[in-house]
Amino acid sequence: MYSPQILLLSLAATSVSAIDGYFHLGGNCDGPATVCRNMNPGFCCTVGGANTIGYRGIPTDWTISAEGRSGGGCSNFGVRRTASNTNFLCLSPAPGGGPFTGTRYEFGSKKRDLSSLTCPGAENTAAAGAKACVATQKAEELILADGTRYKIGALEEDVVNEMVRHHLPIVHKYQ
Repeated sequence: MYSPQILLLSLAATSVSAIDGYFHLGGNCDGPATVCRNMNPGFCCTVGGANTIGYRGIPTDWTISAEGRSGGGCSNFGVRRTASNTNFLCLSPAPGGGPFTGTRYEFGSKKRDLSSLTCPGAENTAAAGAKACVATQKAEELILADGTRYKIGALEEDVVNEMVRHHLPIVHKYQ
């Protein structure tokens, strides 16, 4: 027979909190989206372009610092916001910024400036000695305006970009 403490510890160790990043074409984290499921801290999720980024499934007892990036993948810093005591965060670009092509998050307790971080495969425009993201992640799902969902994780990036271009409205720079 297992003690209650051991049982609780094993359950806590196996429980996983999944944060999903939604790259929306709508201006308020709504509308069609490409989705990165189960994002991990430090991973850069990349897409062809989006107007807003919604983080969903944030455990309410976590504090995260999330970034929207532009210029292809996580090349250029765009905007950063902190989420605390909420399960949702919406990132909108600063005036003249966007479209977003990448996003990443870190836990809020990390004492470092995320704006100098870049991701593998992205053009490194940061100062010499900048740290790189842990890894990159592609979007796994495409959600159309009517709610239809497509698994896109196994498709080549060019195919996904073509699919998005034909089925979704054009992404724009915010004025």
